[in-house]
Amino acid sequence: MNETLELLNNRGSVRSFTKQEVSNDTLKAIINAGCHSATAGNLQPYSIIEIRSSEQKEALMATGVMQPIVRSAPVSLLFVIDWHRIEVWAKDNHAPFTVKDGYRHFWIGFQDTIIAAQNICTAADSLGLGSVYLGTVESCIDELKPMFDLPDGTFPIVIVSLGYPTKQPLVAPKLMYEDIVHKEKYQKIDLEQLNKAMDKKYTRNTPLTAKNIETLYDVTKDVDGEDSAKKAVNYAKDLGKIHTAQRYFGLHYMANWSRTGNKKFLDSLRLYGYSFVDGIEY
Repeated sequence: MNETLELLNNRGSVRSFTKQEVSNDTLKAIINAGCHSATAGNLQPYSIIEIRSSEQKEALMATGVMQPIVRSAPVSLLFVIDWHRIEVWAKDNHAPFTVKDGYRHFWIGFQDTIIAAQNICTAADSLGLGSVYLGTVESCIDELKPMFDLPDGTFPIVIVSLGYPTKQPLVAPKLMYEDIVHKEKYQKIDLEQLNKAMDKKYTRNTPLTAKNIETLYDVTKDVDGEDSAKKAVNYAKDLGKIHTAQRYFGLHYMANWSRTGNKKFLDSLRLYGYSFVDGIEY
Protein backbone atom coordinates (compact mmCIF):
# COMPACT_ATOMS: atom_id res chain seq x y z
CA MET A 1 0.00 0.00 0.00
CA ASN A 2 1.10 3.56 -0.62
CA GLU A 3 1.08 6.27 2.05
CA THR A 4 -2.45 7.47 1.25
CA LEU A 5 -3.99 3.99 1.41
CA GLU A 6 -2.11 3.32 4.64
CA LEU A 7 -3.55 6.51 6.11
CA LEU A 8 -7.11 5.70 5.06
CA ASN A 9 -6.97 2.09 6.20
CA ASN A 10 -5.72 3.06 9.65
CA ARG A 11 -7.95 6.01 10.44
CA GLY A 12 -10.15 6.09 13.50
CA SER A 13 -12.33 8.64 15.25
CA VAL A 14 -10.56 10.61 18.00
CA ARG A 15 -12.52 11.57 21.10
CA SER A 16 -9.69 12.64 23.39
CA PHE A 17 -7.38 15.54 22.55
CA THR A 18 -4.26 17.03 24.11
CA LYS A 19 -4.21 20.68 25.13
CA GLN A 20 -1.99 21.56 22.16
CA GLU A 21 -3.61 24.24 20.04
CA VAL A 22 -4.15 23.82 16.32
CA SER A 23 -2.32 26.74 14.74
CA ASN A 24 -4.07 29.01 12.28
CA ASP A 25 -1.61 28.01 9.55
CA THR A 26 -2.22 24.31 10.16
CA LEU A 27 -6.00 24.71 10.15
CA LYS A 28 -5.85 26.85 7.03
CA ALA A 29 -3.79 24.21 5.23
CA ILE A 30 -6.24 21.49 6.26
CA ILE A 31 -9.31 23.45 5.16
CA ASN A 32 -7.70 24.54 1.89
CA ALA A 33 -7.08 20.86 1.11
CA GLY A 34 -10.77 20.19 1.76
CA CYS A 35 -11.77 23.02 -0.54
CA HIS A 36 -10.29 21.03 -3.42
CA SER A 37 -12.88 18.29 -2.90
CA ALA A 38 -15.35 17.32 -5.61
CA THR A 39 -18.33 19.65 -5.96
CA ALA A 40 -21.16 19.82 -8.48
CA GLY A 41 -20.53 22.50 -11.09
CA ASN A 42 -17.60 23.69 -8.96
CA LEU A 43 -20.14 25.75 -6.99
CA GLN A 44 -18.90 24.77 -3.50
CA PRO A 45 -22.26 25.38 -1.79
CA TYR A 46 -20.94 25.14 1.75
CA SER A 47 -19.40 27.28 4.45
CA ILE A 48 -17.46 26.33 7.57
CA ILE A 49 -17.85 28.04 10.93
CA GLU A 50 -14.58 27.86 12.90
CA ILE A 51 -15.31 27.47 16.62
CA ARG A 52 -12.53 28.14 19.13
CA SER A 53 -14.00 30.44 21.77
CA SER A 54 -15.22 29.05 25.07
CA GLU A 55 -18.35 31.19 24.68
CA GLN A 56 -19.46 29.43 21.50
CA LYS A 57 -18.44 26.04 22.84
CA GLU A 58 -20.56 26.60 25.94
CA ALA A 59 -23.43 27.86 23.81
CA LEU A 60 -23.30 24.58 21.90
CA MET A 61 -23.20 22.62 25.13
CA ALA A 62 -26.23 24.57 26.36
CA THR A 63 -28.35 23.01 23.61
CA GLY A 64 -28.29 19.85 25.72
CA VAL A 65 -27.49 17.53 22.83
CA MET A 66 -23.86 18.30 22.06
CA GLN A 67 -21.22 15.83 23.16
CA PRO A 68 -18.59 17.08 25.68
CA ILE A 69 -15.93 16.62 22.97
CA VAL A 70 -16.92 20.00 21.56
CA ARG A 71 -15.82 21.60 24.84
CA SER A 72 -12.47 19.80 25.08
CA ALA A 73 -11.40 19.93 21.42
CA PRO A 74 -9.10 22.85 20.50
CA VAL A 75 -11.23 23.65 17.46
CA SER A 76 -14.53 22.49 16.04
CA LEU A 77 -15.84 23.13 12.55
CA LEU A 78 -19.54 23.53 11.83
CA PHE A 79 -20.24 22.58 8.21
CA VAL A 80 -23.29 24.24 6.67
CA ILE A 81 -24.87 24.06 3.27
CA ASP A 82 -24.54 27.58 1.91
CA TRP A 83 -26.65 28.68 -1.03
CA HIS A 84 -26.91 32.15 0.51
CA ARG A 85 -23.45 33.18 -0.71
CA ILE A 86 -24.23 31.96 -4.21
CA GLU A 87 -27.65 33.64 -4.19
CA VAL A 88 -26.07 36.99 -3.28
CA TRP A 89 -23.58 36.55 -6.13
CA ALA A 90 -26.26 35.46 -8.63
CA LYS A 91 -28.66 38.32 -7.85
CA ASP A 92 -25.89 40.90 -7.89
CA ASN A 93 -25.15 39.77 -11.43
CA HIS A 94 -28.80 39.63 -12.57
CA ALA A 95 -29.01 35.82 -12.82
CA PRO A 96 -32.27 33.93 -12.17
CA PHE A 97 -32.08 31.99 -8.92
CA THR A 98 -34.56 29.44 -7.54
CA VAL A 99 -32.29 27.14 -5.56
CA LYS A 100 -34.38 27.25 -2.37
CA ASP A 101 -37.54 26.42 -4.32
CA GLY A 102 -36.53 22.86 -5.31
CA TYR A 103 -35.03 19.86 -3.59
CA ARG A 104 -32.30 19.24 -6.18
CA HIS A 105 -29.84 21.85 -5.01
CA PHE A 106 -30.39 20.98 -1.37
CA TRP A 107 -29.51 17.40 -2.30
CA ILE A 108 -26.38 18.59 -4.11
CA GLY A 109 -25.44 20.93 -1.28
CA PHE A 110 -25.69 18.15 1.28
CA GLN A 111 -23.43 15.88 -0.75
CA ASP A 112 -20.84 18.57 -1.43
CA THR A 113 -20.72 19.64 2.22
CA ILE A 114 -20.08 16.12 3.47
CA ILE A 115 -17.47 15.46 0.76
CA ALA A 116 -15.57 18.58 1.83
CA ALA A 117 -15.83 17.59 5.50
CA GLN A 118 -14.35 14.16 4.85
CA ASN A 119 -11.47 15.56 2.80
CA ILE A 120 -10.71 17.91 5.68
CA CYS A 121 -10.68 14.99 8.13
CA THR A 122 -8.26 13.10 5.90
CA ALA A 123 -6.04 16.17 5.56
CA ALA A 124 -6.03 16.51 9.35
CA ASP A 125 -5.03 12.86 9.76
CA SER A 126 -2.14 13.36 7.35
CA LEU A 127 -0.69 16.06 9.62
CA GLY A 128 -0.93 14.01 12.79
CA LEU A 129 -4.22 15.44 14.03
CA GLY A 130 -7.39 13.51 14.74
CA SER A 131 -11.06 14.23 14.25
CA VAL A 132 -14.53 13.07 15.12
CA TYR A 133 -17.93 13.77 13.54
CA LEU A 134 -20.69 15.05 15.84
CA GLY A 135 -24.00 14.29 14.19
CA THR A 136 -26.13 15.69 17.02
CA VAL A 137 -26.38 18.90 15.01
CA GLU A 138 -29.66 17.47 13.71
CA SER A 139 -31.16 17.80 17.18
CA CYS A 140 -30.49 21.53 17.53
CA ILE A 141 -30.87 22.86 13.97
CA ASP A 142 -33.18 25.71 14.98
CA GLU A 143 -30.98 26.84 17.89
CA LEU A 144 -27.92 27.06 15.64
CA LYS A 145 -29.50 29.64 13.34
CA PRO A 146 -29.38 32.58 15.81
CA MET A 147 -26.31 31.21 17.59
CA PHE A 148 -24.19 31.52 14.45
CA ASP A 149 -26.21 34.20 12.59
CA LEU A 150 -26.96 31.72 9.80
CA PRO A 151 -28.96 33.39 7.00
CA ASP A 152 -31.69 31.83 4.89
CA GLY A 153 -30.26 29.49 2.30
CA THR A 154 -27.80 27.92 4.72
CA PHE A 155 -28.38 24.72 6.71
CA PRO A 156 -26.20 23.12 9.42
CA ILE A 157 -25.12 19.57 8.60
CA VAL A 158 -22.39 18.33 10.95
CA ILE A 159 -19.68 19.40 13.39
CA VAL A 160 -16.15 18.04 13.13
CA SER A 161 -13.97 18.41 16.23
CA LEU A 162 -10.23 18.53 15.59
CA GLY A 163 -7.08 18.32 17.67
CA TYR A 164 -4.00 16.32 18.50
CA PRO A 165 -4.97 12.89 19.84
CA THR A 166 -3.89 11.78 23.30
CA LYS A 167 -3.33 8.28 21.91
CA GLN A 168 -3.39 6.38 18.65
CA PRO A 169 -7.04 5.93 17.66
CA LEU A 170 -8.48 2.45 17.45
CA VAL A 171 -9.21 1.14 13.97
CA ALA A 172 -12.77 -0.18 14.14
CA PRO A 173 -13.59 -3.38 12.24
CA LYS A 174 -15.49 -2.68 9.04
CA LEU A 175 -17.40 -4.58 6.39
CA MET A 176 -15.09 -4.73 3.41
CA TYR A 177 -15.19 -5.33 -0.35
CA GLU A 178 -16.69 -8.81 -0.17
CA ASP A 179 -19.63 -7.60 1.91
CA ILE A 180 -20.20 -4.15 0.44
CA VAL A 181 -19.79 -4.48 -3.32
CA HIS A 182 -22.57 -5.74 -5.60
CA LYS A 183 -21.51 -6.65 -9.14
CA GLU A 184 -23.54 -4.80 -11.79
CA LYS A 185 -26.80 -4.90 -9.76
CA TYR A 186 -27.96 -5.39 -6.19
CA GLN A 187 -27.61 -9.04 -5.21
CA LYS A 188 -29.96 -11.02 -2.99
CA ILE A 189 -28.64 -11.06 0.56
CA ASP A 190 -27.34 -14.38 1.88
CA LEU A 191 -28.47 -14.38 5.53
CA GLU A 192 -25.79 -16.81 6.67
CA GLN A 193 -23.06 -14.74 5.04
CA LEU A 194 -24.55 -11.50 6.39
CA ASN A 195 -24.72 -12.73 9.97
CA LYS A 196 -21.21 -14.16 9.75
CA ALA A 197 -19.86 -10.83 8.50
CA MET A 198 -21.71 -8.87 11.18
CA ASP A 199 -20.57 -11.20 13.96
CA LYS A 200 -17.00 -10.68 12.80
CA LYS A 201 -17.46 -6.91 12.77
CA TYR A 202 -19.25 -6.58 16.11
CA THR A 203 -17.69 -8.43 19.02
CA ARG A 204 -19.09 -6.38 21.88
CA ASN A 205 -21.59 -8.16 24.13
CA THR A 206 -24.54 -6.29 25.63
CA PRO A 207 -25.72 -7.95 28.87
CA LEU A 208 -29.22 -9.14 29.62
CA THR A 209 -29.89 -6.65 32.40
CA ALA A 210 -33.42 -6.00 33.56
CA LYS A 211 -33.23 -2.45 32.20
CA ASN A 212 -31.98 -3.59 28.78
CA ILE A 213 -34.72 -6.20 28.51
CA GLU A 214 -37.37 -3.67 29.56
CA THR A 215 -36.15 -1.07 27.06
CA LEU A 216 -35.94 -3.60 24.24
CA TYR A 217 -39.48 -4.76 25.01
CA ASP A 218 -40.93 -1.24 25.20
CA VAL A 219 -39.27 0.00 22.00
CA THR A 220 -40.16 -3.11 20.00
CA LYS A 221 -43.75 -3.04 21.25
CA ASP A 222 -44.07 0.63 20.29
CA VAL A 223 -42.82 -0.09 16.76
CA ASP A 224 -44.09 -3.60 15.94
CA GLY A 225 -46.57 -4.59 18.62
CA GLU A 226 -46.62 -6.82 21.68
CA ASP A 227 -46.09 -10.14 19.90
CA SER A 228 -42.89 -8.86 18.27
CA ALA A 229 -41.73 -7.45 21.60
CA LYS A 230 -42.14 -10.84 23.27
CA LYS A 231 -40.27 -12.55 20.44
CA ALA A 232 -37.46 -10.01 20.68
CA VAL A 233 -37.03 -10.58 24.42
CA ASN A 234 -37.22 -14.38 24.08
CA TYR A 235 -34.66 -14.26 21.28
CA ALA A 236 -32.29 -12.29 23.47
CA LYS A 237 -32.81 -14.64 26.41
CA ASP A 238 -32.11 -17.67 24.22
CA LEU A 239 -28.87 -16.00 23.07
CA GLY A 240 -27.94 -15.12 26.62
CA LYS A 241 -27.31 -11.51 25.56
CA ILE A 242 -28.82 -8.59 23.70
CA HIS A 243 -28.04 -9.14 20.03
CA THR A 244 -26.03 -6.35 18.42
CA ALA A 245 -28.89 -5.49 16.05
CA GLN A 246 -31.18 -5.22 19.07
CA ARG A 247 -28.66 -3.01 20.85
CA TYR A 248 -28.44 -0.65 17.90
CA PHE A 249 -32.16 -0.28 17.20
CA GLY A 250 -33.71 -1.22 20.53
CA LEU A 251 -31.33 0.44 22.99
CA HIS A 252 -29.09 2.93 21.19
CA TYR A 253 -30.68 4.39 18.05
CA MET A 254 -34.12 3.53 19.36
CA ALA A 255 -36.43 2.65 16.48
CA ASN A 256 -39.44 4.45 17.96
CA TRP A 257 -37.37 7.61 18.58
CA SER A 258 -35.76 7.48 15.13
CA ARG A 259 -39.07 7.93 13.35
CA THR A 260 -40.02 11.03 15.35
CA GLY A 261 -39.21 14.64 14.49
CA ASN A 262 -40.13 14.47 10.81
CA LYS A 263 -42.47 17.47 10.98
CA LYS A 264 -39.92 19.42 13.02
CA PHE A 265 -37.27 18.77 10.36
CA LEU A 266 -39.57 20.09 7.64
CA ASP A 267 -40.26 23.14 9.81
CA SER A 268 -36.50 23.64 10.23
CA LEU A 269 -36.05 23.64 6.47
CA ARG A 270 -38.75 26.32 6.27
CA LEU A 271 -36.98 28.30 8.99
CA TYR A 272 -33.86 28.40 6.80
CA GLY A 273 -35.88 29.58 3.81
CA TYR A 274 -36.21 26.35 1.82
CA SER A 275 -39.63 26.83 0.26
CA PHE A 276 -39.64 23.52 -1.62
CA VAL A 277 -41.13 21.90 1.51
CA ASP A 278 -44.06 24.34 1.75
CA GLY A 279 -46.44 21.96 0.01
CA ILE A 280 -45.48 19.02 2.22
CA GLU A 281 -47.76 18.19 5.12
CA TYR A 282 -46.88 15.79 7.90
